[in-house]
Amino acid sequence: MNIFRSAIRIIAAAALAGAGGMAFAYKPLYEYIDNLPLQDNRLTWHVWVPGESDDGDAWDPLFHESVRHWNAELPYFNLGSVTRNSEDCTRRSSGSMTARNQVNTVTWRETNCGGGSMEHAAGWALTFVGGAAGARVIEEGDIFFNERFEHAEGGAEQMVFDETSFYAVALHEIGHNLGLGHGYIDAAVMAYGPTHKWRKRLSPDDICGVAVISGKREFCPVALGEAVASNGAATQAHFSGYASADAGATARETLRPWQEFNIYATVLIDPEHRYRPGQLHVVAETEDGQYFARNAEGEWHPYTGGEIPAATPPGDLEHAMELIILGRNGISRGQPTYDPRHGYNLYREALTGIRLDLEGVSLKFWLAYSSAAEPGLLIYGSEPIRVAWTLE
Repeated sequence: MNIFRSAIRIIAAAALAGAGGMAFAYKPLYEYIDNLPLQDNRLTWHVWVPGESDDGDAWDPLFHESVRHWNAELPYFNLGSVTRNSEDCTRRSSGSMTARNQVNTVTWRETNCGGGSMEHAAGWALTFVGGAAGARVIEEGDIFFNERFEHAEGGAEQMVFDETSFYAVALHEIGHNLGLGHGYIDAAVMAYGPTHKWRKRLSPDDICGVAVISGKREFCPVALGEAVASNGAATQAHFSGYASADAGATARETLRPWQEFNIYATVLIDPEHRYRPGQLHVVAETEDGQYFARNAEGEWHPYTGGEIPAATPPGDLEHAMELIILGRNGISRGQPTYDPRHGYNLYREALTGIRLDLEGVSLKFWLAYSSAAEPGLLIYGSEPIRVAWTLE
């Protein structure tokens, strides 16, 4: 099958003509929903988290600041918060308790409104969806914090919030209220992990995930252009990806040869192809027009036509497919070693341009997927991930 080489020619022509759009990675909170805005494009939380950290930082202002941080990155939403003591649980006629009461509540709780224990949770988000079929919206979002929680694998170990962890957990739980699940990029706010992963700023992954879920794809900062089908049919797929020297916290097109890096990719699969057998494909293009395809073991081989190797193991295409094209998810720890040939301090296991002999090299990474639902069809992003290893 020579579809991919033909696709690359089409893509290159479009890029030279100035066509294309603006990559994102996320696990959606709601399967099968790709357009889930907020009701009236706004959400205001009633915040009642009194108290302060050991350093004297009050909790309420920290939550307000986390809302402002999200709001600054989402110009299509109007997010706000006010300090107000509101009832966070409402009793149904059946006698059971629910958090759904048309008030977006933020408060301390040791159990959720249904009585479930939060002993292993620093924060807990409840998001309620309403609206008619085909026009669903997020109607209400509630967030509960647990001032002391027990680590799931830490026995009796307890943790009390400090200002850094509280702010990071607030950012994370707000992301759930905006429709996001847990992501796979280490430096993303929506990554799920222990306390050493607390983040205080949104990554391109977080911002793009909300944009795509909300039907505002044009606001995704790392999108790979318009998705294209090799047969010319319309597609609802979405491609994203970026290179990063800080485990996904920021996107980079230029890397220094000694920097440890990751190159991430995510594909939102067209609804017609989800949960059916399929594979992702990645092809790297050099400046002189040579192509190299990656297999599922991470090996790269020259590609001159024919069937495209699969970059993922056999399996079904999920709602969103995520892939680390190159790199490791995280930054090396330990003592660096001095490389006398280059004069740089390098971490012993770091994946760098030097390690891969990429100094002075520029590459384009093209992303696509195929589906057993439509054999011979290739869906691909019209823009590549561009990366250059340079000292300039």
